[in-house]
Amino acid sequence: MTDVYQPVIIKELLQHDGQRTKAQLAATLAAHDASVQRYYEKIVMRWPKQTLTKHGVVGYDKSTATFQLVQLPEQAEVIREAIGVCDKKIVEWLEKKKKKGDAATVSSSARYEVLKAAHGKCELCGISSDISPIDVDHIVPQSKADKNGKVRLHDELMGVNDKRNLQALCFACNRAKRDTDATDFRRRNKLVRDRIPELIREEGRTAIINTVSCKEHTDALMEKLVEEHAELIAARTTKDKLEELVDLAEVVFSLAKQHGADEATFMQQVRDKRAERGGFNEGYVYKGDVTT
Repeated sequence: MTDVYQPVIIKELLQHDGQRTKAQLAATLAAHDASVQRYYEKIVMRWPKQTLTKHGVVGYDKSTATFQLVQLPEQAEVIREAIGVCDKKIVEWLEKKKKKGDAATVSSSARYEVLKAAHGKCELCGISSDISPIDVDHIVPQSKADKNGKVRLHDELMGVNDKRNLQALCFACNRAKRDTDATDFRRRNKLVRDRIPELIREEGRTAIINTVSCKEHTDALMEKLVEEHAELIAARTTKDKLEELVDLAEVVFSLAKQHGADEATFMQQVRDKRAERGGFNEGYVYKGDVTT
């Protein structure tokens, strides 16, 4: 979304006499981010829909994807009073959240270190910051901190904003995690190519290298597949894209071997399927059958 930031802000300023607040511009940018839109559409269909329909406050028409109040007050005064009650609840929630956030904040240096360690990618899905905004997430949520602002992670007590308790997640993964989940998604056991240990030794370095079991190997390959896919999407030049495709192919060959097919057998299956159903070179996109 990076390329759209500047024109969106300039347009917003032009439409409002050349002046908008930081909060107003941030809201405008969010409105142009499809991942933000999809996230909140899921939120609407989850808790608000379930709770409000359960209590008979709203109805939902699936065919038009439309919500409506079951009973809309007829008097304008009653509507104003109801809006006032809603405003009061919103202010109470915002004040509560503000106090919670003021208790502890992540320093800019810690944020930088976390994002640097993650190479600007989501540590859950692997998506690049070039594609989706990346947040710094508390592994053990702030809501779990004790009165001294401490949390326990991997049997170790630390400050809630200690960088050991921080990870990089994209907007969608972070919101899906919510503040009750303490899953550590950081990839510390990274699968590397077979000659990397030898190359490290030749450089005079000492590294901790473990050999995993067959099941763990397969899981690591699946993670590597996600990682290489994200790097392919983020690559900018033809040279870089081809290099990432080579890495992606190597992971695919290793996965095929895990499932009983060596490289030659796997490539023959690729050629057989291409002969039967074709490749993906023509750019055909199926959009459904023609109805009469």
